[in-house]
Amino acid sequence: MEPAAAVSASPVPTLERESAARAAHDLADAAATAGLLALLDGYQPGQLAPMQRAERDLARARLAAADGAPDAGPAFAAAISGLRELSTPYHLAHGLLDHAARLSHLGEDQAAAAAVGEATDIAVRLGCQPLADRADAIQPARPRTAAS
Repeated sequence: MEPAAAVSASPVPTLERESAARAAHDLADAAATAGLLALLDGYQPGQLAPMQRAERDLARARLAAADGAPDAGPAFAAAISGLRELSTPYHLAHGLLDHAARLSHLGEDQAAAAAVGEATDIAVRLGCQPLADRADAIQPARPRTAAS
């Protein structure tokens, strides 16, 4: 079943849509990501929780980056800002790693390392090994911190 189809039946916005958007991104399924964004965009103001809006903005930034859109950088900056303000540390760390992957792809290694470092610090604080592993996979050659 397509990620969008799996969660589109509910009239109530849930975090399942954001999880499905991440899965669609991880599978490089731009059509499913766009479909999920269209579902989220269909809600009236106030129907999406702040965290859902932040995750929607992150999904939009990932899609823009995958498309090579010139506004991907500002979209990531806005999405990370929203995650800092409206989401959880766990979700912020994933957003930072999404951004780091893009920055690394663009050859912006210093900025990528800073984002990976912050995400790693969050992973250590949360005791979340899968998050730490994801950070290592993005930039495996970076120096390890004393906390890791």
